[in-house]
Amino acid sequence: MEQRSTAQDVHRCYLCETIVHSYCDFCHVNLCKPCIGEHISDGYDKHKIVPFKDRRSTLIYPKCKAHAQENCKFQCKDCDISVCSSCMASEQHRGHIFIEISEVYEKRKRLVENDIRKLEETFSPKYKEKALYFETQLSNLDRIYEKLTAEITRHGEQWHGEIDIIINKMKTKTSEKKEKHRDKLLIHLDEIKQQQDLMKKALLALRDITKSNEMSQTIEYMSTIGRFSRSLQKVKITSPTFKSAPIDREQLLTLFGHITPMSITHSALFYPLFSYRYFDQ
Repeated sequence: MEQRSTAQDVHRCYLCETIVHSYCDFCHVNLCKPCIGEHISDGYDKHKIVPFKDRRSTLIYPKCKAHAQENCKFQCKDCDISVCSSCMASEQHRGHIFIEISEVYEKRKRLVENDIRKLEETFSPKYKEKALYFETQLSNLDRIYEKLTAEITRHGEQWHGEIDIIINKMKTKTSEKKEKHRDKLLIHLDEIKQQQDLMKKALLALRDITKSNEMSQTIEYMSTIGRFSRSLQKVKITSPTFKSAPIDREQLLTLFGHITPMSITHSALFYPLFSYRYFDQ
């Protein structure tokens, strides 16, 4: 439920807008003292009133899917699901091993915090570095191709009239290569920026999990580090160069020279893919 506050960010009661005093950890609403009674009028056990400074301090256990009135306080290691006391006593889980769900929660919470740290300290800087590389390549693109064109032109002037057709053909090819080069750089830069956007969203979601007292969000979290690790390939795009040849009128077409192809190389960075399980084996 969205909480209302003033421009000075003073927290207020969701019922009467009086300055807040307490907080319902189950309903996630602000409350003043007089409104507490009204809020819990539908049943005290449905609410958890705490001082406002201690909000979101109460861990909320997930509801059992098989027994709607019970909370799951254990995790079945054999079935890898949350269970309540009734589930534990059922035939379905006979002989299974159980672990307190709070332990699973703490492990998953550490995983979330660890992923935040890795994304912020390791992956974000690397993606920023790769984005800068492609931006620099794009900014230098005109200069690089101007130089390439000039070299072709200077060599062509030595061949006079009969070589003009070849020169024009090669200039056209250079222009085409430039556009292909630009396209490749833009594609890779766009991919990096998309991953950066996804990473920002992932970080926001992870931070929300760390702030939440909903245990199920943390327990159900699956690491996304592998996804970003796979995308961090080292890509190097080299610019084509002009290779001139000695003038030979008999072999003008083949000996005038050629433009080296643009090359793209990929090399994986040293970031292992991580896998996590709920429990220690």
